[in-house]
Amino acid sequence: MSILYGIPLSTFTRKIRFALAEKGVDYELRPVRMGGSAELRQLHPLGKVPVYQSGDLVIPDSSVIIAWLERVHLQHPLYPADPALFAQALFLEEYADTRLREGIAPIFYECTLKRMFQKKPPDDAVVARAMKIVEEGSDYVESCVAEGPFILGNGISVADVAVAAQYITLEQGGTGIDAGRWPRLAAWLGRFRQRPRIAAILEEEADLLAEGRLG
Repeated sequence: MSILYGIPLSTFTRKIRFALAEKGVDYELRPVRMGGSAELRQLHPLGKVPVYQSGDLVIPDSSVIIAWLERVHLQHPLYPADPALFAQALFLEEYADTRLREGIAPIFYECTLKRMFQKKPPDDAVVARAMKIVEEGSDYVESCVAEGPFILGNGISVADVAVAAQYITLEQGGTGIDAGRWPRLAAWLGRFRQRPRIAAILEEEADLLAEGRLG
């Protein structure tokens, strides 16, 4: 069985778990320590998660892992067949991984990790700066959400798993999506998180948070 090395509450580990769940691929989740380990550095030159191992093949980076999965596990594709939607899906994945993360990661750190491990209150100035990025990003994502159950319409795509992975981290940082300001975004995320395999992953994460653990 393939192995996913990661931290369960890591946004990018979650992104791959969502992708694997949607494609119906079985795997073993092997938790690693936050900050990396000797084992992880042997698999990834930067010591980052996630890393996916299939046999002797070791694949770092969430976007690369999904691209490989799409070539090997053809069922339930996450890359749209339509060229325009394909391009839009890839950009939304990149936007989520970079710009959304730029705002969301500090909020999660300040409001959750800092309290959990340092017993310190969040830095309100840091949170305020990060929220401006989240608001800008959410305005953009709201403009991209199409009619239909998924971000790009009727078919699930890599955009759904990447964007959802980020907004779950935002929620775990104590900040939800304002449905009054971003109604399409809020409705889409509500639908996505109710998908049975996604809900099971989120239930596991909720238990970890309740226990004060990352994995």
